[in-house]
Amino acid sequence: MKKRFTSVLSALLCAAVALGLCACGSGGGLEESASALGEEAVSSGQAVAADGEKEIVVAIYKDGAMEELDAATYNGPHFLFKMIYEGFVEDNGDGTLEPVLATQWDISEDGKTYTYHLREGVKFSDGTDFNAGAVAFNLKRWMNNDRFSSLTSYAVDNIEIIDDYTIAVTYTDAAYAILLEQTYPRPNRFLSPSSIENDGSTTGVFSTPVGTGPWMLESYVKDEEFTLVPNPYYWGEKPQVDRIRFKVITDAQARLLALKSGEVDIIGGDLMGKIPMESLNELRNSGEFDTYVTGTMCSHFISFNEDNEIFQDKNVRQALNYAVNKKSIAEDLYDGNGLEAHGMYQDSVPYVTSENSYAYPYDTARAIELLETSGWMDSDGDGIREKGGQKLSFTFVYSVDEFPEWKSLAEYLQAAYSEIGVQIQLSCLDKNGYADATTSKNFDICLRRTASDSWVPHSSLKELFYPYADRDYALVWTDENLQSMINDALLCLNEDERQEKYDAVFSCICEEAYSVPVYYPTTSFAVNGNKVDGFEVGVNNYAPVAWEKLNVK
Repeated sequence: MKKRFTSVLSALLCAAVALGLCACGSGGGLEESASALGEEAVSSGQAVAADGEKEIVVAIYKDGAMEELDAATYNGPHFLFKMIYEGFVEDNGDGTLEPVLATQWDISEDGKTYTYHLREGVKFSDGTDFNAGAVAFNLKRWMNNDRFSSLTSYAVDNIEIIDDYTIAVTYTDAAYAILLEQTYPRPNRFLSPSSIENDGSTTGVFSTPVGTGPWMLESYVKDEEFTLVPNPYYWGEKPQVDRIRFKVITDAQARLLALKSGEVDIIGGDLMGKIPMESLNELRNSGEFDTYVTGTMCSHFISFNEDNEIFQDKNVRQALNYAVNKKSIAEDLYDGNGLEAHGMYQDSVPYVTSENSYAYPYDTARAIELLETSGWMDSDGDGIREKGGQKLSFTFVYSVDEFPEWKSLAEYLQAAYSEIGVQIQLSCLDKNGYADATTSKNFDICLRRTASDSWVPHSSLKELFYPYADRDYALVWTDENLQSMINDALLCLNEDERQEKYDAVFSCICEEAYSVPVYYPTTSFAVNGNKVDGFEVGVNNYAPVAWEKLNVK
């Protein structure tokens, strides 16, 4: 069913009338621009831009989920939260924090109470004021909800509004990552109380995405496209284009063809729709498009289903590590468009060192030795090891919707494990089937990725190794001793002691072989340089493009 937010369009028109804005070169206001999109455009999904307007078209691999893009949820693409909503602070991508809706903050001596001094004169895109009341409204909607227990800042003892632009939050625990968590795409961002039905009740139902960020929603056709336009009330750097239109193109090769045909102007981005490895080299060599490649703080790895008794044997887990030639994956399979994996987290991640996070070397002889030590033999000569009448055979779940390169990776790993007598049955699922299988343990082994940027290692470790929300098990491995070590590190306020605690955490993950790191991805973009001006790769995966700097030549 096609759906659009007429209320958002109405808000846009009201804002335009209030500010007396004019569409560039059209002679009319935003009311005229919005009506130009009209019912026909929204229902057909075709591009409609008024004469003289600057529009950039971007491919995205999945729907924008605008009807669910509640700032206090995990629904919808990460990067949209940062375009529409803002938080207290932002991650600059270099380990520093930039004040955004909080201009400064004071931390109590015990490390639990943060007093945030808010930026004055800020409005939401519906024209309502951003103030301490709006902050409290947002915080009360998600804090102390176990769904968000991967955050140290989710547990709150008290919220005190001191005045319109000062609010004090007393967290249950003094954790060093509290400020870092304010940079996350979600849920540490603020929407207008008017976005919630039932008269702005904190328990009301989300209706429309209305934030203080530089962009606001103009139109939305579910599973087809959506458009964002500048927020007329935005307090910061104003966008240079009149509209960014996102077209939903689920297939990676179809996104490539859309760029070549001129249907879209930008493709790429880990969380927007990756460019297939082989296609990236083709685009780079053609000289027809501008290409950009940069590193990430993300890792891709194999995860085991701990309920499978075979994986309770550390020898088996270590054998599956030794059997993977990680250097060959990066250099040969991906032609250098990726980095050789070492530990589960990259060296660029805070507190990770070469000593505490290491790779198992490629050593098939050692892998075979470990399997045979545990009694796995190929007694019938069929190339598959067995023990007690059970074959060493696993179902391997993955998806190519978000990461198209996982198909070739899964096939590579299937062949690698065959070399040591392990049978792999590949199961490629769509994004929804993959999410269901990997969260409900309906797999033997699967491909996963870590979080990235300011989310690592702090919340990523809790997300992967802690039970939370309605699950009584961890996504990767449930180890109460490891959980205790992670918690100790998060609550340690002394930097030197914290490094020692993280040494123990990462060393445990490596020694116990709770995963098989396979490669560290890069992120890439291809841009129609004949049309697009001012393209810059963003500071991290969650802010993939410097959207406000985009322009049209």
